[in-house]
Amino acid sequence: MINTRTKDAIGMVSSTDIFPEYYIIRVNEFNKVATTPLEEWLDYLKDGNIRDNTTTPGLAEARERLRYMQMSDAERRAYDRHIDNIMVENDILETKVIEGLEQGRAEGRAEGLTEGVAKANRDNARRMKADNMPVDLIAKYTGLTPGEIEAL
Repeated sequence: MINTRTKDAIGMVSSTDIFPEYYIIRVNEFNKVATTPLEEWLDYLKDGNIRDNTTTPGLAEARERLRYMQMSDAERRAYDRHIDNIMVENDILETKVIEGLEQGRAEGRAEGLTEGVAKANRDNARRMKADNMPVDLIAKYTGLTPGEIEAL
């Protein structure tokens, strides 16, 4: 005699729950022009053909990998050296760009500081002139020339 708990655990199971679905793709019978990504992959698997203008995900990378794998050892070493050199050049260029940006920022800060100090000196000179301070005293404290002070 089977109790309810054991009966629920045993339960009936469908064959579709046990066996996975299989799809058979007969690539030897694939003889038409590839129009969908799946068909392009099938064409590649059947004949090794990859269209030059393919937009199928992964096929462009597969083509490049295939070209690399078909190179001789000497060609592969030369190609790897070339790629390494390109990476080094890109790193150098990126470093130069970063250094250029940092230099530009530093120059900009210095220029802004100089302009800010000059503006502050002119503003102070205007206020001092408005308070009827002597021009030579204003020049002493602001660094402006007597001609610049008179022009304010």
